[in-house]
Parts: sequence; C-alpha cells; structure tokens
Amino acid sequence: MSAIQRGLRNPFRNKVRTTVVLLLLSVVIGLFAVMVQATFQTQEQLENLQARLRTLIELREAGAFGTGGFGGDRPVGADEFSVTTLEMIKRIPNAKHITKIEEYVHTPRIDATRPNAYAMVIGLRPGAPMRAIGEVDYENAKLIAGRGLDEKDVKENVAVVGRLYAKERVGINGEIDASALHGKKITLNGEPLRVDGVYATGNDFGDNHVFIPLETFRRIFKPGDKLSKIRVTVDSVANVEAVAAHLKKIPGVDVVTAAEQVSTAKTTLGTMTAATLYGSVLLFIIGGVLVVFVMVLTTRERIREIGTLKAIGASNLEITKQFLAEVAALILIAGVGAVLVAALSLEILQRNLGLAATLDRNTFVLIILGGFAFAAIGSLYPIIKGVRLSPVQAMKSN
Repeated sequence: MSAIQRGLRNPFRNKVRTTVVLLLLSVVIGLFAVMVQATFQTQEQLENLQARLRTLIELREAGAFGTGGFGGDRPVGADEFSVTTLEMIKRIPNAKHITKIEEYVHTPRIDATRPNAYAMVIGLRPGAPMRAIGEVDYENAKLIAGRGLDEKDVKENVAVVGRLYAKERVGINGEIDASALHGKKITLNGEPLRVDGVYATGNDFGDNHVFIPLETFRRIFKPGDKLSKIRVTVDSVANVEAVAAHLKKIPGVDVVTAAEQVSTAKTTLGTMTAATLYGSVLLFIIGGVLVVFVMVLTTRERIREIGTLKAIGASNLEITKQFLAEVAALILIAGVGAVLVAALSLEILQRNLGLAATLDRNTFVLIILGGFAFAAIGSLYPIIKGVRLSPVQAMKSN
C-alpha cells in the first residue's frame, strides 16, 4: 500500500473522533468563509455608497422626521414641499440632474381609540420596495404573511400592514399567517381596504405603518402635487457646497448632503465590518488550533507505526506524503460540510440583516483557501516529528 493510500485511510481508524473533528471543522471553515465574505461585502457597500452619493443632495420637507414628509394630509401651499419646489430647484445653476421622487407620499393617522394612536400611511408604486420609516431612518419591510403590492393593484383598495398595526388595529393576534388575513379589512378616510399582507421591521415604530398603492393613496387622501423627497445630483463635486447653499434658501425644505448620509452608513457598516473581521480572525485561530491538536494526537498514537515504516525502508518523503494525505482527506470532507454550513449561514444573514450575500464563487474560494491554510498548519507538527524520528526512538517511546 502506498503512503498516500495509507494517509487517505488513516482518518477513519478512529471513527468517533474523526466524526466530531469533521463536524467542528465544517462549522469553523464554513463560518470563516461567510465572515470573510461579509467583511469584504460591507466594505464594498460603503465604498459604493461614497462613490454614488458624493454629488447627491437630498431634500425633505422642513421638519420631517428622518426620511420623509409628514404633511400629506395638509393642502399644498406656496411654501409646501411639492412640484413647485421642484421648479425652484431647476433654476439653480449646476443642479441639472434632478429626480422627482413620488414613490412615497406619507400621511399620519391618529386614532385616539387605540393604544398606539400614531400610525403612518404610505403610498407607493406597486412593485417598489416597501421601506418603513423606522426610529432613525428607512428600514426594509419584510413580508411575514400574505403578499406585497404588485402591478394589478395599481388602483385597488388593498393594503399591506405592519405587525404592530395588524395586532392593535386589525385584530390579528397570535401567529400571523396567510389564513389569519382572510376577510380582514381596514378603513382609511372612510374607504375600506382589504389587508393582503403583513410585514415586519424589528421595531414597533416601523411596524406601525400601512402601505397602499400610490394611485389609491392619491384618490383617498388627495395630496395633490405634494412630494415626499427630491434628490438633486450636482454636476461636479466642486459645486456641491454652492448648490446646497442655494437649496437651503428655498422655504419649506431641509437639505441633507451626502456627507451626512455616508457618515450614518459608515457607523452601521463600519460596526458590521469590524464584527465580521474579528469573527474571521477568531474562527481562523480556533480552526488552526483544532487541526493542530488532532494531528498531535494522531502523531503520538502512531509513533511506533512510523518507526516500523522507517525500519523497513520508508523514506522521509513517504512519511511526509502519508501525513499530507491524511490532513488533506480531513480537510476535503470538512470542506463539503463547510459548503452546507456557509449556505445556511448566508441565508440567515440575508433574512435577519438584509445582507445580499449568496453562495457564489467567492464563498467556494474562501472555503478552499481556509481549508488549505488549516491543512498547512496541521501538517507541520506530524511532518517535522516524523522526519526527525528514528526507528530506535519510536520503539523506546512505546
């Protein structure tokens, strides 16, 4: 039997220990790959954000909370945030790339008969992402029951409500699923709407909204030309400050520059990057220690075997091949398990943190590199020990 064949068979001589080691290595390598990928991805998101926003200025209605106008129920006047504001912006030099944002029109809903009197009704174009106004900024609203708004709902009286809203205003208690929505309706400004979905953001403020089609919103609340937000892209970085100064003179407007948005994103993404980086380093250390510990035990158990092989003429190269094959067999099997662990971990990250990470080529490359690194670390001790060991020393040590 060749040295490589012996090495490939050796891990299975102690099946219980090998099984435990493979499970641990699969978890460590899989999580290590996910952590490294998450680190790179959050850093890339921050760099893309900076590149995209460096000439972007966002305008909101004066006094609006966080990310949107709250005055959708008030009549549009000369100083209101509306298409009139848009026309004033078009006359500012260097502010040539202007986007009218009308996917979201907000209006507060006060109901003194309910425990949580305040709620937000948001009109958006069906198919657009639902983004609830959270405690600090926009938050992704993820469906937990029913369906979202699609193209066939453009003028329909349908709604998607938050988890808190569903509990306190729709009367859906306990587990929320599609069956719990059957026959449920809400009334907005005297018009009944069918509840087709429930979303969640993770906080009560964001979970107390109602999303309805934009045209339905305009028909029910009649906001006229009112806007929620306007984005202005300046023609060059050098002109951003001058354009911002002009915008601040417009009545009824709050100006938010890219620097403020990037600063907020840096705080969030920077924390995530640091956490995933430290996690990667810790997992690498744990994986390295685990492989080294296993190979130290394996080598000590096989001292006599190594001595016998050398006594019958085995060279140092053959002993090296045997241990390399043994470590490679362990890492190869663990790598398969690591792919499953990585796929599960990425799915959890995507659902709970909104991180758009997938099991792609980068993940496989990281798993392979992590496996090679652990194999290199783990093979050092047995190779050095085996090469330096003489048959006589092997017999004495037993």
